Amino acid sequence: MPNDTRGFVEKLIKPEKVDDRVDKYLEIIADFKPDVIHIFGSENDFGLICGRTSVPVVIHIQGSLPPYLNALFPVGMNKLDFIIGRGLTFRRRIIGWRSELAFKRNATREIGILNKCSHFMGRTEWDKNLVRLFNPSASYYHCEEALRDSFVNGNRFWKYVYNGNMVIVSVISNPWYKGVDLILKTAKILKVYAKVKFEWNVYGVSDIRFFENKYGIKAKDVNVNIAGSVGKEKLVNALCEASCYVHPSYIDNSPNSLCEAQYLGVPVLATNVGGISSLVDDGKNGILFPANDPYTLAGHIITLNGNRELSENLSVAAHDLAVRRHDPETIGTTLYRIYKSIASV
Repeated sequence: MPNDTRGFVEKLIKPEKVDDRVDKYLEIIADFKPDVIHIFGSENDFGLICGRTSVPVVIHIQGSLPPYLNALFPVGMNKLDFIIGRGLTFRRRIIGWRSELAFKRNATREIGILNKCSHFMGRTEWDKNLVRLFNPSASYYHCEEALRDSFVNGNRFWKYVYNGNMVIVSVISNPWYKGVDLILKTAKILKVYAKVKFEWNVYGVSDIRFFENKYGIKAKDVNVNIAGSVGKEKLVNALCEASCYVHPSYIDNSPNSLCEAQYLGVPVLATNVGGISSLVDDGKNGILFPANDPYTLAGHIITLNGNRELSENLSVAAHDLAVRRHDPETIGTTLYRIYKSIASV
């Protein structure tokens, strides 16, 4: 499928018609004649081919827009902030202003796709329940996802090191629901109230001025370092040298960043949202905390600080689980079995 190479403004003024895109998908299918079509994600328009082709289609659930819409904006935020708030580029203002409307429209489309597709893959109770909700007659297959080779095939592994300074790592992306605000709030609580020396390195984002202005917390004032995007090897090193990994998202299915931290044996703390409880068994291979609860998160960080036994127990259990869960050979065998089953229907 050729990429749409038009600029942001051009796409905004004259978006490509969905029907035209679907027609292109069907032309490619007719030309290639696949035995099975595997679509990653129900939130995009690829799933609109369901019911319009005789080739079996399986959708691998990634995120899901209806529940993501429910958690789109952090507490205290709404779309007006993208007009009056400081620290946003023009592009980010437009995306933010339109995000609620776009999510509503695309969430409605996704529900239609979920209703029409006969086969789904997933890996958490959360995505399994979504399929049951929107299409109880569909087939659901459990299949884990592979991780990047730098995490699976490397020779680095987390080891407990404590020199009086706690190093916290988070890996997030730009959407408002990924928890930048929770990081700032928690860091402020730790800085003001806790006798804990810490630094919090945040990867994946490079500009959080909007959140700093919105919540009145400057990252540098609360020991938060915005590290931007880095290569896989550098991220592996950062995780292995951290005291813990914090996943602050308001909604997620099975985030790779969390799974990668577990694979390396980093003690993880994560919000109990979406499919994360299928990845983290609270108190055994990680610690769960409620979304938008910086006080509980701060308390867990304090508990973990300098606690070698707890840190190492969480580390070993997380690594053992992740090695089994993300075994490439098992995943390949499972995929082949699923494809064969779907193709024979």
